[in-house]
Amino acid sequence: MRFGYGKGAHAQSAPKNQSSSITRHSSGFEQFCSVLQSSENLSILDMSGVSQANISFVTDLGHRISSDDVIGTMLDCFGSDFLESQQAASNAQRFLDQTLTFPDGSFDGALVWDAFQFLSSPLIEQAVAQLFRVMRPGGMMLLFFNADEKATKIPVCSYRIQDRKTITQIQRGSGFQRAQYFNNRTLERIFENASSVKFFLTRDHLRELIVRR
Repeated sequence: MRFGYGKGAHAQSAPKNQSSSITRHSSGFEQFCSVLQSSENLSILDMSGVSQANISFVTDLGHRISSDDVIGTMLDCFGSDFLESQQAASNAQRFLDQTLTFPDGSFDGALVWDAFQFLSSPLIEQAVAQLFRVMRPGGMMLLFFNADEKATKIPVCSYRIQDRKTITQIQRGSGFQRAQYFNNRTLERIFENASSVKFFLTRDHLRELIVRR
């Protein structure tokens, strides 16, 4: 389900099943914000679902924001047998049909957060192509990927903006089995059609990327 908001808008719902949260500094988000603060009237996509904090932050800077709960769509399409269900062509197509259903070139920026790390190949490449389709040339995307090589299960989180350097991860359910390990080389291949890919080092187990369309 998706929503769009302009300045002064309010969210219609709040995240469900919140169990724990972690507040962390994000260099990737800080760079994303530098563009928000130096630009006017941008259209931003938030792929973590509806959040009053995120809506207020973006619209207070004079931009528009649309929300798309991609994790929720994954749960609807793939169910509890999450990783195996992605391999069925009908399930994968259903997910693609319900995700990023915006017109071409709709957005100047996208907060993808960690949604794509739960997709296995070839679905992740198809989802990235879909994301690039709705982005304008030069559009900026912020993405997170779990960097713990030993992890077999990845927590599912919603993301809430605290300020231009700080975000809160809110755990959402028990997590999914890892689809694949995304090292820098793998991510460079997945985003090979981007004009640029920048990696950020973190002290925790998240690999942050800024990708330019």
